[in-house]
Amino acid sequence: MIRSLGADLMAISPELPDNTLTMAEKHAIPIDILSDATSEVIKKYRLWFAVPEEVKALYLEKFGLNLEKYNGAGRWELPVPATYVLDKDGIVRAGQADPDYTVRMEPAEIVAAIREIIRG
Repeated sequence: MIRSLGADLMAISPELPDNTLTMAEKHAIPIDILSDATSEVIKKYRLWFAVPEEVKALYLEKFGLNLEKYNGAGRWELPVPATYVLDKDGIVRAGQADPDYTVRMEPAEIVAAIREIIRG
């Protein structure tokens, strides 16, 4: 639907490039996923957080999840899930960011924002 309106959809991930590509291929994600391997972009937009030591221990011990494997050595950080709709000039026309990964911008809201941009 988004592409049929003439818009592009992309994601930015703090994972290393090989891991980002693997995730996109594994899940057949039909969008461009950009690797922010230094977290420079998500830090610039303040859309990241360092994983606290007690949570790091939980990830390692209970879930067997080592973020360094995906993000690179010393990078125990995660992005804040965010969605932004930008116009052709790069101006944010709609968006939402929330550290609770279950809170996301609804697809219908995204489509409505794109249609609003098209209408001018």
